Amino acid sequence: MTVGGTPGRDGARHAAGRHREFRRGAIAVLEAALAISMTQFPVWAEGEPGGSEAPADPGAPPEQGAPPEEGTAPEDPGTPPGQGSTPPADGGGLRYGGRSLGPAPLETLPADPAYPVPEPPTNEFLPKGVELPEEVDEAGVFQSNVICDPVAKPGVIAVANLLGEHYDRPAHSLSRSCIDQRSEHYDGRAVDWTLNANDPHDRRIGDAAVTWLTDNDGEVARRLGIQSIIWNHRAWHASDTTWRAYVGQSAHTDHVHISLNWDGAFMRTSWWTGVAVTAENADQGPCAVIGGAYAALPQAPRTEACAPAEFWPEDTGYATVRPGGQGEGVGLVQPLLDVEQTGVLDDATREALLVWQGEQGVPQTGVLDQLTYAAALGQELPELPEGALAVDRSEALTTEFTPVRRQVLTEGDTGEAVKVLQDALGVDGDGIFGPLTAAALTEFAEEQPLLPDDLTATDTLVWHLLEQEAYPHLALRTTELEIEDTGHAVEVLQELLGVEGDGIFGPITQQAVLDAQAAAELEQTGVVDAATWKAIDEAATARAEAEAEAARAAEAKAKADAEAEAARVKAALSPGAGAPDGAVDDRLSASPVR
Repeated sequence: MTVGGTPGRDGARHAAGRHREFRRGAIAVLEAALAISMTQFPVWAEGEPGGSEAPADPGAPPEQGAPPEEGTAPEDPGTPPGQGSTPPADGGGLRYGGRSLGPAPLETLPADPAYPVPEPPTNEFLPKGVELPEEVDEAGVFQSNVICDPVAKPGVIAVANLLGEHYDRPAHSLSRSCIDQRSEHYDGRAVDWTLNANDPHDRRIGDAAVTWLTDNDGEVARRLGIQSIIWNHRAWHASDTTWRAYVGQSAHTDHVHISLNWDGAFMRTSWWTGVAVTAENADQGPCAVIGGAYAALPQAPRTEACAPAEFWPEDTGYATVRPGGQGEGVGLVQPLLDVEQTGVLDDATREALLVWQGEQGVPQTGVLDQLTYAAALGQELPELPEGALAVDRSEALTTEFTPVRRQVLTEGDTGEAVKVLQDALGVDGDGIFGPLTAAALTEFAEEQPLLPDDLTATDTLVWHLLEQEAYPHLALRTTELEIEDTGHAVEVLQELLGVEGDGIFGPITQQAVLDAQAAAELEQTGVVDAATWKAIDEAATARAEAEAEAARAAEAKAKADAEAEAARVKAALSPGAGAPDGAVDDRLSASPVR
């Protein structure tokens, strides 16, 4: 061995051997630690394309989509097969692309004046005078991806725009085409907010934003309906409000992944409504009870837990086709729909398919699956398990916006959906999206803090905000009220009923509800359900319109009387009006003093 120079060959071998032994020991310790962590803690997270690290999500009711524990969770019986494949005999199992491990605090950078970060956002979206309730929305269990619906939901777009605008980092990505993997991106409930954890300014913004969302047991996250966050090697889940280490195909150092539950996705949470979601009225999400198939797309909140079930339909010989796909199945079903025969399950075909599936009594998945093929072939359909079909949307929750709220419209489009848009914007409804409609849409966007000023097309958030403007109490119709309830929803109810508004559902309010139910020919329960909300809302609107009409009529009469009096006085003062000399003074003196 030489001193102060390069080690000799024997020394190098000994050094290398010791180094290898150290590495083997360190790796063994790390593997043991990971094995313990992965056995003890839940598996859930974002699904990035192409990975297979995470075990299959069970997707099994009644705890629909609850994060399974590795080593104890069965394969998911209801996971869809791959594009152009038939369901595997064992039920298959689509997996998430990452997993959370043991508890690990979020590592944040200290504040630095060179990289300023604004104070957290404040709520500017509730009606004037309405404050966030003391109650915080129910977190519930993690709601897994069990449907294929790559259409960004309004709450997801709202969260993306809220964070992007406030922190001046607007770049983000939303839904993705469904693949053989699980992710809330595939059902429109996730956003990837673009931030670079290796940039000192972006890092501080990301740290500040996720800290604001998750502090105080995740209060703000729960008010927005956020169920999970992944950022810079860490993951957080609303069900246990704990930051954990995260491993997966992406370290999430180039974006913050945010996943919403179903109430958050449709903006039914307290940040937007002023009423907290409770365990009793929380949306449990779609039920995955058909083997080898996606669940039906939700039409309305499902407040009952999914019943345990596993049902496998007969194999028709046709392969599953997801949105955007092709195959023999498209050639079978597309001719049954009133759409262009493109040979592709394109957007128009898919929207028509959803309607047709509903008419046939099969789950409205928007996917060509075995039950859909059975209906198309005229086969006798089996009895479906409970939860296979989506909860029907009641008349009380249905408006003219309901059939069009998924449509993307831009200048040059035509049709009935454009007429709905024009009516909502106050534009003459000719069904042609021209410059006037475009200008009206831009003007609407400029008045909405959640929309970009340069908006040129509709999305689900635009439709949601238009519907909210037309029906300001619609979101409250999913909130059931009864005697002894309190809060903002009760205050709104009392205002609509015309009783004193103390926010307490007492005997006087209950009697007013009973009277309203009787007037609407509803069952007189004294409990305010969706139908009662609708009846009370419509009655209040009718009263307000009648009062406004009466006020307008009174104003018009007063104006007409004043004009008639002015004309009479003018005629009386006019020379040569047909009266003898000196009669003008007599006429004026005879006029009543006003």
